[in-house]
Amino acid sequence: MGENEPSAPSPAQQDKKMAYHKVNADQRAQGHSPYLDSDELQATALELEWDMEKELEEPGFDHFRLDGAVQHHLGNSQSPDLDLEPIQASSSPKGRFQRLQEDPEYISHYTRQAPKSNRCSFSRILKVFCTALILFIFGIVIGYYARKKCPSPPTSQEPNNPHIYHEILKEIKAENIQQIYRDLLQFPREDDVDIAMKILVQWRSRGLEDVRLVNYSVLLDLPGSSSNTVTLKSSGECFYPSGQQCSRDPKTLLSQDLLYSYAAYSAKGTLEAELVDVQYGTMQDLIRVQAITNVTKKIALLKLGQSPLLYKLSLLEDAGFGGVLLYADPCDLPKTTDLADKAFMVSLNSGGDPSTPGYASIDGSYRQNRLNLTTLLVQPISAVLARKLVSLPEDSVQKDRCTPLQLPPTGKKIISLSIQSVTTYKTISNVIGYLKGAVFPDRYVIIGSHHSSLNPYGGQGWASSTAVITALIQALTLKAKRGWRPDRTVVFCSWGGTAFGNVGSYEWAEDLKRVLQRNVVAYVSLHNPVRGNSTLHPVASPSLQQLAAENSSFLSEALFPVHATKTEELDPSFSLHETIAKLTGQVTLKIANEPVLPFNALDIALEVQNSLKGDEVGVPQLLAVASRLRDTAELFQSDEMRPANDPKERAPVRVRMLNDVLQSLEKSFLVHRAPPGLYRNILYRLDERTSQFSLLLEALEHCKLHQSNETIQAALSEVLNSINSAQVYFKAGLDVFETTLAGKK
Repeated sequence: MGENEPSAPSPAQQDKKMAYHKVNADQRAQGHSPYLDSDELQATALELEWDMEKELEEPGFDHFRLDGAVQHHLGNSQSPDLDLEPIQASSSPKGRFQRLQEDPEYISHYTRQAPKSNRCSFSRILKVFCTALILFIFGIVIGYYARKKCPSPPTSQEPNNPHIYHEILKEIKAENIQQIYRDLLQFPREDDVDIAMKILVQWRSRGLEDVRLVNYSVLLDLPGSSSNTVTLKSSGECFYPSGQQCSRDPKTLLSQDLLYSYAAYSAKGTLEAELVDVQYGTMQDLIRVQAITNVTKKIALLKLGQSPLLYKLSLLEDAGFGGVLLYADPCDLPKTTDLADKAFMVSLNSGGDPSTPGYASIDGSYRQNRLNLTTLLVQPISAVLARKLVSLPEDSVQKDRCTPLQLPPTGKKIISLSIQSVTTYKTISNVIGYLKGAVFPDRYVIIGSHHSSLNPYGGQGWASSTAVITALIQALTLKAKRGWRPDRTVVFCSWGGTAFGNVGSYEWAEDLKRVLQRNVVAYVSLHNPVRGNSTLHPVASPSLQQLAAENSSFLSEALFPVHATKTEELDPSFSLHETIAKLTGQVTLKIANEPVLPFNALDIALEVQNSLKGDEVGVPQLLAVASRLRDTAELFQSDEMRPANDPKERAPVRVRMLNDVLQSLEKSFLVHRAPPGLYRNILYRLDERTSQFSLLLEALEHCKLHQSNETIQAALSEVLNSINSAQVYFKAGLDVFETTLAGKK
């Protein structure tokens, strides 16, 4: 679950951006989980049991070995760490017996000859008694060793016990979250590593024992020494992105608000050209504009919203534009916000370190020279500056009606745009903590938030999300100290470098790609959990739609500077934070504890069919394979999931097989490459305004712009293969279960 997170992983993401390398001992030292390779631990336990059984089967063992075992035990009775070496078959039993007999201290305690019959009788009784006593003691020793070294597989408590969930969640309290929040804001504005270290200390102080920092050296695009500017050539007026006139005052030039009003990874330099109003930059807008003017090397005036920024910029770049002024129309912003005079920051990075695309930024990685991620000079500006550029009066926004900004059709506007951000390598840190699962420690439920030292654009969002996740950690670890453990391992993550394109989460995912692809069950995001005080808008992947409703807004791509008290103004009692924390905790407990994962296969099939309704393409093959997918999903859900959810019919091996299928059921819908700004999972819609596959919608628009159906044919093939792959996957799962049952019978 997450809002506008790359898929993830997309914690998303899920394909949800969980990506990764083979884990070994060296990598664990850098901050990876010690619980990742439980198969090795199980194999070791099995080998130990086998060695002990083999040793007990050796001829004469009950005679030659007992004295040695008792002497060893008595000689080390004060030592808590018992050594298993004496019962290993590392030397011949016969040889050990001979050494015992040759010992000079091995003498008889009976020097007086007794009558033969009495002596024999007494010797027999003594032998029997000693043998029984030693066997008894030896049994205790073996039992102790076996219990200590080879624990039996843990058994879970009744996972859906509402009482346990209630006990955990009642520990999450608003006043506690508020105190954590205020403690976090006491941190001075330091670099990413320092803030991450202080979060680590906070988590450990709340009871999370296994926490570590994971650092990466990544390429960031930072503000230059002075603000970017926009100059009107007709009047010579120079403006900062906020709309304020340029000043030579050093204090103004170094203002953090001005310096951080930029687009990270934009092209650099100066461009003087005509300003062209492209409104929201939709395909219809571009077709309309290109019909009346040549847009080559001109500067587009672009509004945020309606579709992803990176997708719109890719269209503008393909059309030949040279620059972009980006703004949020006041008519699109909530009426409760006053951001008209605020410029903002955006990132043009789709995810991760641009210099290491697709692989982790670790020592030895090849670094590509990617200073810019676009040929466009992109600059975010405030609505105040946008009004000045379109020559509208300041009072164009009225109480009863809002007039959208639009450049007048007559008269050309020539402007000069100057951008001077700087790319440099910086260390960013992730904080990763583990609460080990008791039954399936190799299955991970990831909860992620972010921290930020991006002054002043980090605002309080990072402290808000970190306070919520810290309160959740405290509630879970408090229960864990009393003996409880989740069935699956819960991984808590605080990501660094989020404002630059989710850099920290992508790098960790690329670093652990193989492990996370195999073991991650779900990703739950707490990115900026409280943005208002009216409606709750959780977002979920299709298989988890029963746990959340879907919503999206591309205005959240803009990172505005936030006043220091903004969060406490939105939620002064922190009751909203408490609600978010408890909802997150409840969802996490269900995913981490339920024997059968709460993923709904049929919901995916229904999502596919709904995405084909009203489709302009209407290809019969898509509808036919979607129908087969629904039939197979219905069988899978009724024949496999329902019996597995009944404790009376639940078999551990069967449940594990079922969960393996459920865990990977959405991966069939991942495409290798998606258009910029679109999710790699084709089931994820861009917003709630459309129901069709985003991949097909984009292809249809591309077809209209370029008068070619090549793109639409490729998109249709991607969708067809994805649906068919999912159908085959479910069918294979059914076949495996049927074969297993037949074999048992």
